[in-house]
Amino acid sequence: MTYPHAPRPPHHSRSRRRPGLTFAVVNGTVFTAHLLLVCSAPDFMAAPLRGETGIGVPALLLQAVLLVWTAVLYDRSADESRTPVHPTAHAHGHGEY
Repeated sequence: MTYPHAPRPPHHSRSRRRPGLTFAVVNGTVFTAHLLLVCSAPDFMAAPLRGETGIGVPALLLQAVLLVWTAVLYDRSADESRTPVHPTAHAHGHGEY
């Protein structure tokens, strides 16, 4: 049984991103900035924003949201890189019995 040729998408060197590197750089930069603020400006981070809650708490929550969001993006791009380029016989229900 033969299958029609599926053309490969054109290779674009600029579209090849390294999601693991992006994940590490984005989260590492935000973590470093947060750590520097906590160490160098503790009064600023402890300044009350609403009631007893200081600026540091929402900053930490935003950092956690960024971490989860970039992890989801990294996971999606890892799944896309694992999908086969050519469909298999079983994917279309044309497998041999």
